[in-house]
Amino acid sequence: MGDPGAAGQEPVLLRRVRLLAVIDALREAGPTPLTVLATKTGLSRPIVQSLADELVEMGWVEARTPEELGDGGRSVGRPARRFRFHAEAGLIAGLDIGAHTVTGLVTDLDGTVLGRSRLTVSPAAPPAERLERAHAALQDACAEAGTTPAKLWHLGVASTGVIDHAGRVMLSVALPGWTGVDIAGAFAEKVGCPVVVENDGRAAALAEQWRGVGRGVEDMVYVHAGLRTGTGIIVGGKMLRGHSGAAGEIGALPSAGWAEAPMHLLGFPGLAPDAPQEQLPQHVFARAREGDEAALAATQRYVRALSSGIAALVLTFDPELVVLGGGISRSADLVLGQLVSELERVCVRLPRVVASPLDAEWVALGAVRVALDAVQQRYFDPAASEALAAPGQLAA
Repeated sequence: MGDPGAAGQEPVLLRRVRLLAVIDALREAGPTPLTVLATKTGLSRPIVQSLADELVEMGWVEARTPEELGDGGRSVGRPARRFRFHAEAGLIAGLDIGAHTVTGLVTDLDGTVLGRSRLTVSPAAPPAERLERAHAALQDACAEAGTTPAKLWHLGVASTGVIDHAGRVMLSVALPGWTGVDIAGAFAEKVGCPVVVENDGRAAALAEQWRGVGRGVEDMVYVHAGLRTGTGIIVGGKMLRGHSGAAGEIGALPSAGWAEAPMHLLGFPGLAPDAPQEQLPQHVFARAREGDEAALAATQRYVRALSSGIAALVLTFDPELVVLGGGISRSADLVLGQLVSELERVCVRLPRVVASPLDAEWVALGAVRVALDAVQQRYFDPAASEALAAPGQLAA
């Protein structure tokens, strides 16, 4: 028995589910011939042909020949068309609002970066100034991408602090006056799209799961470490946020050691008094690499303090993988071995412990992932009852 119904006779929900199946297959596989697309979706070739043609007409999919796609191979007869997801149909953005910098990225619907901006900001800046710098970074990134904030589909924002599900900072120790700031509300007034806000540690963990060493990992503890320490915990492939958004904030416990850890680096003698605070750990690590015994001891005390909280997370969640990210990941050669040794002493089972390969844009990239997840839920949910609209209609 063949596939039931012609295109115009199918129930709206069934048609939507099939259209989304084609879109999902193309987003996963890239440019795909019709026969392969039918195999991937499990639908007959005529049905897939009808679906693909409809998606091309709507603007979600493009049909290209191998030559148009840059395939230099030769074929006999008329070359078969390949279908590709039209990722450029919509634009999203991610913002990382940090203590010393704000970073903006603008991407297409596949996460390909089209524009970026990175601006400095003082750690002592009041909230209004920090928000304005972040908005300026967003505008600059949009300009580089050839667009404006008003044309974005979604904006993801990542920032330090405990952030509730509505995008408000419940508590921030690192930034003066940041507690109570309504980040989502502040940007909703500046952009014409939905705004979703995430804690920076969790955003970085999402980036790691998406583009880093966490790909394909179902259970992961991500530790975002530097002058302060945060976490992102992924259980069963899903980010753990908790009832209010405060899951994983074990740094509030003095026994976790995370509050004291940076002091072992910041208090190191012999550092230039005028050196920027965010660069001081790297100076200590550089001295340690040169064999400075005091610097080596300070590094060891830092790792020992950091390991207490990490061990608590490992014992609680039994992850497959622990990822060390943030600024400390650049000094994995010094800290990773000792961290493993500290965890071995107390953990029932030692998971794999690795350093993140992502660089300075990891939090902004995670904010992009947050926005893309929101787009996925809003526009590509198979359970929605209405028919899939063209990209322009969705964006509106």
